[in-house]
Amino acid sequence: MDRTYHRTGLINWLFLALAAGGVGFLAQQSDTAAENVTAAILLLGALTALMSWFQMRLEAREEAEKLEMEDLARHRGDSSLFAESAADAFPARRARMSFDRWIVPFFTLALFGAEAFAAWWFFRAFRTWETPKTDLASIAAASLAGIGLLLLLLGLYSAKLARYAGVRLLRPGAAHLVLGALLCFVTAGTSIAVYAGYPSWDRYLTVVLAGLLALVAAETLFVLVFEAFRPRVKSREERLIYESRLIGLLGQPTGLFSTAAQALDYQFGFRVSDTWFYKFLENAIFWLLVAQLGVLLLSTTVTIIEPGEQGLRERFGAPAGVLDPGFHFKFPWPVDVVHRFNTKAIQSFNVGFESDPELERDNTILWTRSHYKKEFNLLVASREQTTAGGESDQTVPVNLLSVSVPIQFSVTNVTDWAYGHSDPARLLEQIANREVVRYLASVDIEKVMSYGRLEASQELRRRIQERSVAVKLGTEIVFIGLQDIHPPIGNKDSKVAGSYEQVIGAEQESQTRILEAEGIANEVLPTAQATAARMVNEAHAGAAVKVGDAAGRAARFTQQLAVLRAAPDVYPARNYLETLRLSMANSRKYVILPTNTHEIVTFNLEDKFRRDLTDVNLEPVKPASDKK
Repeated sequence: MDRTYHRTGLINWLFLALAAGGVGFLAQQSDTAAENVTAAILLLGALTALMSWFQMRLEAREEAEKLEMEDLARHRGDSSLFAESAADAFPARRARMSFDRWIVPFFTLALFGAEAFAAWWFFRAFRTWETPKTDLASIAAASLAGIGLLLLLLGLYSAKLARYAGVRLLRPGAAHLVLGALLCFVTAGTSIAVYAGYPSWDRYLTVVLAGLLALVAAETLFVLVFEAFRPRVKSREERLIYESRLIGLLGQPTGLFSTAAQALDYQFGFRVSDTWFYKFLENAIFWLLVAQLGVLLLSTTVTIIEPGEQGLRERFGAPAGVLDPGFHFKFPWPVDVVHRFNTKAIQSFNVGFESDPELERDNTILWTRSHYKKEFNLLVASREQTTAGGESDQTVPVNLLSVSVPIQFSVTNVTDWAYGHSDPARLLEQIANREVVRYLASVDIEKVMSYGRLEASQELRRRIQERSVAVKLGTEIVFIGLQDIHPPIGNKDSKVAGSYEQVIGAEQESQTRILEAEGIANEVLPTAQATAARMVNEAHAGAAVKVGDAAGRAARFTQQLAVLRAAPDVYPARNYLETLRLSMANSRKYVILPTNTHEIVTFNLEDKFRRDLTDVNLEPVKPASDKK
């Protein structure tokens, strides 16, 4: 093997190691997460290039040993001695075979572990990274572009050398060089975006690169497992198991076209890669991508603001006006960028609890059972300050209370909302939390739990609104509700809500008994008073009747006395007859005829329903002396 190949492999390893160190240093200085992942990928590439260079040296030693043995056999003219002791005569070959059998698989396994650990660590540390420094972003972009250019030139040279000279051990290092160049260019563009005021791009690229590491680790494990069970063919060249096909495709786009062409040829049964359309596509792919990029940039010159929204236009990161609903034209991205805000929608957040959709489905709400994911206890004032055993046992004038306060607001000034603070929604939540805590510490627990809810809601709305105006949040507080106010639930040893519920229940039962007694009293007392009034009125009426009757009798007696004096014989007889008439008015009368007659008269003394049927006037019977 030519020494040029050895030197190229060594240079590949050195450049990858230096590039990894340089990019890592830039990442530490600028706090860029994507540059950290790029440095890790370059470091893994350096390890792969080092392994391929070392394996290249072993193969070169084996080849030199083989040439030396062939030359020695040609001069001596007898090779039987070397044929009988081939294992002892070729130590370089034995070393290379042992290296391929043991060291390469163990290195591939360690490489998989490093790739998997790096992907896991970057995903785990993704949320804790700080915002990149904008003051060093321009220097980092220029440095990354320079490193990427060097890696690209060396990688393209190594890739062509490996292809045309057939040196397979140069392919892993060449692929990592080209991939490292592409990653340096991409991270340089991300640094430019950070410098322009878009730090979120760094986080997006970090996720993509960490995902790439995870895919490469999965590929390494897959190849390592299948390498142990694949059939060995002596005439077939063995592919390096630590060489990533994915990195080869990403680092060498032509390899992707070759793979696609082979797949199409196999699928259709003829050489699709020889057609004019495929050749045109292969030659014009760059200009097609440029045209597509131009159309994409042209599409960014028109923006549509939906009804109920407002847009903030930024030009090179500086505010350039507010856009109302409708169609608007602007400069293409990244010159002009429009941020949309839904200013007409009612937004909301919660104070005092964290919602849980599963628990909120339960319609039964009890103090002794939590119906949210988390409920926070707040201090509230208390008027009752009793003494249990002495002056030292005096209770504190505060209590704990669980309060659920949903707050709804809308954005009224989109400029203040977007540019006044880095996180206006979080700031509004903090203001609301502070005002709720301050207000509850100044009101009585009994009041805020009962009739004072409406007053508390209005006062909290006023306080939060005044504070948001003072800090120029550009919001309007639409509604504040106090829906779930109850004592803390407590734990299994101290059930505060249950005890409080028992006290409240006893008070409610006592109040119910009092109201029932008052109801009975209100029902019985008016009835008794009405009965007494009726009896008194009846007594007065009876007395009036009797007095009137007595007065009438006295007046009648006076008149009767005058009549008696005027007619002493007639008046008694008349009174007698009158009394007889009145007493015998409803009595049955019997007429007794003289006894000196011979007629028999029969009287029916039974009661009759109608007296007029039997009470017939009979003519008197004349005596016999009158007939004569």
